[in-house]
Amino acid sequence: MSARMKYIEEVEKMMRVKDQIRNFGIIAHVDHGKTTLSDSLLAEAGLLSPTIAGEARALDYLEEEQKRGITIKAANISLVHKFDGKDYLINLIDTPGHVEDEPTGLFA
Repeated sequence: MSARMKYIEEVEKMMRVKDQIRNFGIIAHVDHGKTTLSDSLLAEAGLLSPTIAGEARALDYLEEEQKRGITIKAANISLVHKFDGKDYLINLIDTPGHVEDEPTGLFA
């Protein structure tokens, strides 16, 4: 079994232990390090090489986001973090740092 599949199984198991789940949304203005922080948390969880954390922009999954160097759509990921001998499931959301000027049709 691959390391990725083991990680997915571990996350699925932890989803049933509600007192060990933490939900985080990273919200700040444009260019204040939200995606860099996300990269660093992914590196700490072992999902990203620490040498590219902050440059990988791993949660900026759209081609346009990578090209422009900005987060356009919110992205989420679940991470496992050990604290005081307990594993915690961290549900992380990286959000854009801008407000769209034009209505998208979602709320219009």
